[in-house]
Amino acid sequence: MNQMMATDYGVHVLENILCDDLAKDKAWEFMFVLGHPLYEGTTQVQINPVAIR
Repeated sequence: MNQMMATDYGVHVLENILCDDLAKDKAWEFMFVLGHPLYEGTTQVQINPVAIR
């Protein structure tokens, strides 16, 4: 199902994001930025999400 969500619908499953540093800094509000690589047909790629406070 994850493969279909990414390739067919453009939805990424982000269950492994570490938010410990954000919680430690009490960053309750931030802008979440996720840059997606432009590879056609991929299902798993390394992404580098950023939280801008």
